Amino acid sequence: MSKPIHGGGVDAAMSELGLSRQQIDDFSASINPLGTPPEVRRALADALERIGDYPEIDATSLRADLAAFHHLPEKNLLPGSGSTELIYLLPRVFKPRRALLVQPCFSEYAPALRQADCSIDTVSLVAEEGFAFSIEAVLSALQPDTDLVLLANPGNPTGVAIDPCQLVSLATQLGDRRLVVDEAFIDFCSQHSVLPQVTQLANLLVLRSMTKFYAIPGVRVGYLAASQADIELLSAGKEPWTLSNLAIAAGKACLAATGYQQQTLRLIPQLRDELARGLEALGIKVFTSETNYLLCQMPPGIGAPINALRQQGILIRGCGDFAPLDDSFFRVAVLSADANSRLLTSLEKLLC
Repeated sequence: MSKPIHGGGVDAAMSELGLSRQQIDDFSASINPLGTPPEVRRALADALERIGDYPEIDATSLRADLAAFHHLPEKNLLPGSGSTELIYLLPRVFKPRRALLVQPCFSEYAPALRQADCSIDTVSLVAEEGFAFSIEAVLSALQPDTDLVLLANPGNPTGVAIDPCQLVSLATQLGDRRLVVDEAFIDFCSQHSVLPQVTQLANLLVLRSMTKFYAIPGVRVGYLAASQADIELLSAGKEPWTLSNLAIAAGKACLAATGYQQQTLRLIPQLRDELARGLEALGIKVFTSETNYLLCQMPPGIGAPINALRQQGILIRGCGDFAPLDDSFFRVAVLSADANSRLLTSLEKLLC
């Protein structure tokens, strides 16, 4: 079985194209264009003094800071080496018999579930309806032995956010079935988060990533919020020392970077709207997004110009592998104004 496809791959592009990192604009990985917060860079430099020590076995100090940041008890939080580690941990520990995925969705969900011999059903959100979420569609797709539902809010690659009231209602109607909500990009639209509800809903689990918003994909920091009972089960099944001293320091510094957080929330909507307007002016359909990326669709009969742009050092994420999408769909991150302008100029030359 082939491995899932992902964005990024800058090193491979540098080798293939003979370009430096500075010559490549990576629109395929949705990372904050502001770059890593200065607080994090300083924390990483300081943490180098501790690389001769074992890290905290379960990132206790980061969990304490996360609890203070989210106003949650520490017993409801579990740090991990990026949310992907936790995506794989969940089925190993809970051993679900049958899971329902709301798609299009992150490509690691299915492999993580298959490792536990879990049967997988899907329910698809469709482009014609703007990828709008439907509780009724999810409930109607449940099977008698479905014991886990997994979805993302906001969606990846769609960027469409779900009203948290809908998710609370869904969790309530699922009864004993677990609802896992992947909030990897929720920091860009935190009003849609259901993380505060984990103390009230025993079947709700919320995944978080610090990679995207804080631009630290090379460090790997994420966490999970859930009931105390589920956190205890997951903690018991989790490997020790999965977060290094560097990762723990970076995660704690991210939480303290309030100026960076505010600047991001001011800048991203402006850059996103400008990029969306530029793409639409070229005849490309752009779906509404509340994140730092845009799902786009080429005009009928035209595939996404992935290879042509790649030869120019511009990487975009083709979305043909995201069921039920096809090769006319692609995703672009919101980068700097200059990088966005370069993308639009290159697309205009290819399309006109």
